[in-house]
Amino acid sequence: TLDLNQEIKNCSKCGIDLQQPTEGQQEQVGSPTHNRPIVDQLPYKSPGTAALIAFIGGIFALPGLGHIYVGKVGKGFGILISGIIIYVLFVIMAISLPGMLLLGLVESSTGDAGSGGIIFIVMFILGIAYLVLWIWQIFNARKLAKKFNELVRTNGGKEPW
Repeated sequence: TLDLNQEIKNCSKCGIDLQQPTEGQQEQVGSPTHNRPIVDQLPYKSPGTAALIAFIGGIFALPGLGHIYVGKVGKGFGILISGIIIYVLFVIMAISLPGMLLLGLVESSTGDAGSGGIIFIVMFILGIAYLVLWIWQIFNARKLAKKFNELVRTNGGKEPW
């Protein structure tokens, strides 16, 4: 059985002595950390958090926030600007369509795809484009967080980007 009060002296995976200070650290006798295990913490990006931020950001027309969280700021801003443009165009068309119908600028009763039909088609395409962008950026942010963590582990704690 495991005794929780027992001090762990060596890492169970790599065998490194956890009692020794790492490079650049000095311990003073009597300090709060003296005789306690010292473990360096690697930078870590949670894939779940990245996906959740991307999901919630996309709901509020702010896709790309998950990429910014992971550290891919340029890519995140590119996704953010693309998503905002698609969303704004969609909203402008959705707001202007009823007014155009009321003013008679768009023939809605005719069987042909006049201006109203074209606006509906463009709105549909914009909606699908935003949905695809939103779903893709959620999965991509999660994948990048996993890649970030793997690269940090293999590069000795250095952030990859």
